[in-house]
Amino acid sequence: MQAEVISIGDELLAGLTINSNASFIAENLLGIGIPVRWITTVGDNEDDILGAMEKAHDRAEVIIMTGGLGPTNDDISRHVVARFLDAKLILRKDVLDQIARRFKRMNRTMAPTNEIQAQIPDKADIIENRIGTAPGLQFKKDNRLFFVLPGVPSEMKRMIMKSVLPILENRAGENILCGVKLKTTGVAESELYYQIRKFTDLFPKIRLAFLPNPSGIVIRLTAREQSATDCTNLLDKGKHYIYQQVGQYIYGEDDHTLEQTVGTLLLKAGKTIAVAESCTGGLISDKLTNISGSSAYFERGVIAYSNRAKIDILNVRSDIIKKYGAVSEETAEAMARGIKKISGADIGLSTTGIAGPTGATPDKPVGFVCIGYSDDQRTFVQKYVFTRDRLWNKERFAMSALDIVRKTILGDI
Repeated sequence: MQAEVISIGDELLAGLTINSNASFIAENLLGIGIPVRWITTVGDNEDDILGAMEKAHDRAEVIIMTGGLGPTNDDISRHVVARFLDAKLILRKDVLDQIARRFKRMNRTMAPTNEIQAQIPDKADIIENRIGTAPGLQFKKDNRLFFVLPGVPSEMKRMIMKSVLPILENRAGENILCGVKLKTTGVAESELYYQIRKFTDLFPKIRLAFLPNPSGIVIRLTAREQSATDCTNLLDKGKHYIYQQVGQYIYGEDDHTLEQTVGTLLLKAGKTIAVAESCTGGLISDKLTNISGSSAYFERGVIAYSNRAKIDILNVRSDIIKKYGAVSEETAEAMARGIKKISGADIGLSTTGIAGPTGATPDKPVGFVCIGYSDDQRTFVQKYVFTRDRLWNKERFAMSALDIVRKTILGDI
């Protein structure tokens, strides 16, 4: 069974919106053994959408469309579906009442234009939308399964997980497809590949992929076997080999984040942490506090962006900044000591660097960062140089800082 994703919207073609919906759908379909062979993007044009649907009908068994179900004049997906099915659009009172109730719960007045979202092709079933106003559509044509979903990511994701995947799971075929993602940081893709270069020869039935992102490299393993047990056992053997080779870089699997790992380690060690951030602008604190229960180990975060803030808040001596610069090992060390002292936390963590694109010097290029760490036993600074744009650098700075905490608690530093 093969699938196609059709993404609808002029904003996608214009590059104004990143098509994250398609990647989410493809990843989750692959997880149940249905590979996405084609991803098609079309604008808000009836003939183009209809042509995409007809082409998808000819080559895929499952077609998932997103976008064009809103209440405005460019939301035309329901009209195209009616043309495709030679169906009539009918106003479903039950759907309209549900939309009205949602507006009432939000204490908002429903505009007359929202009524269009209750017009449903009479040859299609609805997929309930519990967090938005636009219901999805589901229908079959010539044994092809079509799902038409809103383009709003949160609405689409919930409908995929709660409605679409349960329908498709029993249609994926006899063989079981399983997979796992091993998440790494602090190592280059080329180095990872070199360390596990023998993997394909050792495990020819496991497909190996390297997926770079600002947080690090994700190693994805996928396999297909006749039973879930056989599939899991095969993946476990592959995972064991990779952990043996590069386990020091792996901080989690699948959806597990580095901040979750750090939080768990801090809890187990009974340690608290405080963060002093310059170049990361609060990103580390944001990541740590994204985790429920982080108040048990996160004491405080300070954004000491200016030199004056470093001096006034963290008690960094002005002569250190004057002699070595705000971006220096000496300043990072003083920041880590300072945040630990004023907070009373067990661990002080600091960042100071040059995110770019301005501010570089010959010996301190864009992407240069100093990360300070201080606890009761020792204080040290690690330096890194990354080479991407500002937002990429900030993400790597934050991930590197969290990884220092992880490795220090584990005794790897």
